[in-house]
Amino acid sequence: MFQKTLCYIAVLSGLLFSSCGIIKKKTGIVSYDYSIFPRGTVLSGLMRDGSTLYLVREDSTQMAGVCFVDNNRAIVERISFFADSTGAATFVFGNDTCSYKISVNQLLKEIELLLPQCPTWGIDSQTVRLSYFGDVPPKVDFPERYKNQIFTNITSQKEIQYGAALGYYTSKPTDYISKDDYKKWFSEMLSVSRQNNGFLFSRNMEQLPLLLDIYHPQNDILKKRPLLLFVHGGAFFFGDKENKLQQIITDYMVKRGFVLASINYRLGTSITPGAIERTIFRGVQDVRAALRYLGHHKERFRIDEEQIYLIGSSAGGIISLTTAFMDSDEVYSSTGRGLFRVREDLGGLDDSGNDLKERFTIAGVASMWGGVTNLDMLNNNIPTLLFHGTADDIVPCDEGLPFKDFMGNFVHRVLSSLGKIYGSAPIYARLKSQDVPVRYIPFEDAGHDPYIESDNSVNEIMDVICHELADFLFERVSEHYFNHPLLGNTVVGENDFATVYQLDNIENTIVHWQVEGGFITRQSNDSIRVIWYDSYDAGLVTAWITNENGITCKKEMEVVIN
Repeated sequence: MFQKTLCYIAVLSGLLFSSCGIIKKKTGIVSYDYSIFPRGTVLSGLMRDGSTLYLVREDSTQMAGVCFVDNNRAIVERISFFADSTGAATFVFGNDTCSYKISVNQLLKEIELLLPQCPTWGIDSQTVRLSYFGDVPPKVDFPERYKNQIFTNITSQKEIQYGAALGYYTSKPTDYISKDDYKKWFSEMLSVSRQNNGFLFSRNMEQLPLLLDIYHPQNDILKKRPLLLFVHGGAFFFGDKENKLQQIITDYMVKRGFVLASINYRLGTSITPGAIERTIFRGVQDVRAALRYLGHHKERFRIDEEQIYLIGSSAGGIISLTTAFMDSDEVYSSTGRGLFRVREDLGGLDDSGNDLKERFTIAGVASMWGGVTNLDMLNNNIPTLLFHGTADDIVPCDEGLPFKDFMGNFVHRVLSSLGKIYGSAPIYARLKSQDVPVRYIPFEDAGHDPYIESDNSVNEIMDVICHELADFLFERVSEHYFNHPLLGNTVVGENDFATVYQLDNIENTIVHWQVEGGFITRQSNDSIRVIWYDSYDAGLVTAWITNENGITCKKEMEVVIN
């Protein structure tokens, strides 16, 4: 078959070259101009036995390239060729060569290949007509929205009121909270607590406006985009919707095509029993109020309400995780009215902030050095990404009370009986045991806010956070928008039939196919037929899928060629 294939290819190639322009010199010698077959031109013709002969020009200066016979086998051998201006074609296989003469019908732009009788190869004389099959498609890399930055600039709308609620305050701006800040905070808490007979801030609340900022890619025309809701950290005492971490995340993710909203929420707490839970719950209520507001105005902000992701750091990580996983039957009992009416009843999950009733779907949550107060609430199938320094002394990576190093052993032992925080390590273990999609990125020997150096500069950990966050979000978004499995054989042998690769569920999409290490002999929007080259050990099938919203995603399949 090897020699037979060579014979086919040699004759065919000669015909192809002759189909170019013909110039007759005074000597009577015919000279061919091959420029009508530019680099990448593919010609094909049907053989008498039903096989198809292909010829591909791969050189831009000489008429040279490869040819092969498709006999419905998965793997073919490629034979190299070259031709001179007189139409003499030479084919090279191994250490041998074979030469043929070509005749061309220029008027019809067809190549007629006359195969001589070859007894040695078992071929009877026959005529093969070659015609234009197509061009080898250039390799194209489409911009992948949500995976790569495809926008240059960001626009914003700020100080948008999404609700109002009873609280202490909603903003205490700071880009970075030092350990001295935390020490000052504890001193203030203890001082005010003594002044209020142990009920810190219990009688100093007021109705507060709840505000958010929202960021969009500039000049984006997409009508529905995934929403990232950022919840800042600060120990429930410090922080604001505009801070260094928010700015980094916003720049990194919005330029990839996401919409990002950053909220202020109610701050302030006490050291009375149940106070930690009530403080967390107020933040949860505020996040849910913001999501209801954004869902109500989804057309104005061009938000896909089924693609909402929560991102929080420190206290914001605690709020984000609790918002994602807490159901109405898991609301803390401590959120109810206290004994002797000294504290208000906080109500249910959606009983605060505004009266809007919009529903929303939390498609994923990313926590940076956050935690939860109860592992039992982790019973929903919500994809989760966790970052934590293993030496965090503010929010424990494992479990315990926050601020252990500030409390001292005695105070810590006393307060531990009132509740604790479970950090990223036990959260990961619990979600993993329930087959929830979860990824945990520990930063060995790093403390709280591990991306910040002592001089307030940002270190390389921030690059890891941004990269992992982008991958996590792209995986989730692509599953939602591009649920199109790529099917086909990943291992092919010389005795297999030519392979078909196809995509499922591609309604309202346009597919651009590419193959490395093989050749596409037949193609539709949802499938291709491929023959592979024996000179390769592996091949690659790539499908670039563009959906009805103009978003493109890449599906790839590696193929072993035996």
